[in-house]
Amino acid sequence: MTPENLVRLLQMTGAALAIPAAAAGTFAAYQSYFSSDVTCQKLRNNIVAIMERHVAPETKRSLLKKDVTEFDKLCGEGDPDARAIFQAAITEHPGDAAHAPSAAPAHVDSSPQRQQTASLGVFGASGSKEHYGWVALSRRQAGSWVPHFNGYSISDTSLPPPGTILSAKMMLPVWSEPQAGTNDPTKLQSRLPTGACVRVLATRGGGGRLWAEVAPASCS
Repeated sequence: MTPENLVRLLQMTGAALAIPAAAAGTFAAYQSYFSSDVTCQKLRNNIVAIMERHVAPETKRSLLKKDVTEFDKLCGEGDPDARAIFQAAITEHPGDAAHAPSAAPAHVDSSPQRQQTASLGVFGASGSKEHYGWVALSRRQAGSWVPHFNGYSISDTSLPPPGTILSAKMMLPVWSEPQAGTNDPTKLQSRLPTGACVRVLATRGGGGRLWAEVAPASCS
């Protein structure tokens, strides 16, 4: 083979090899861009599924701990409302100490903040004393708004008017007042299940979340 032909062959081989290399680079960038969101969604689904299982509180906390810790590390900053719900789910309720083995009594923190966070009930459930509260209508993530409800096209320039009925797209915390920046666990009242409906009483914009004061409502 002449030197010219050898050079040409090497050039053709290099060009052929460059095609899959470029494709691999594109795929890696695509995977890196979307993998975080996919991971967070998978963790969120796993955590909610465990929360809905009918098992002993101690067992449930044990099952939740790994995924909640991972969610908090990877996704908590971008989804502070889910973080609040999930952290409440792994917080020990003082009453659970009664079920602990007598040979190894658990340390119980009976502070009002821990009790309130741990005993998170369902917003609007029968017997609930809470007739209204604040929920995040949407959160800003990667420069765009992620809606938490169906029933109205929500944005920072378009908030639902009083009387609008909304349906929760995901499990959400209900607060005694809107949260700015870091959540205050002492303001956490209850949780709103996926698919539950609320009626808007008032709205408020600001920061990384858009807010509405709501009351329980029928979806029909």
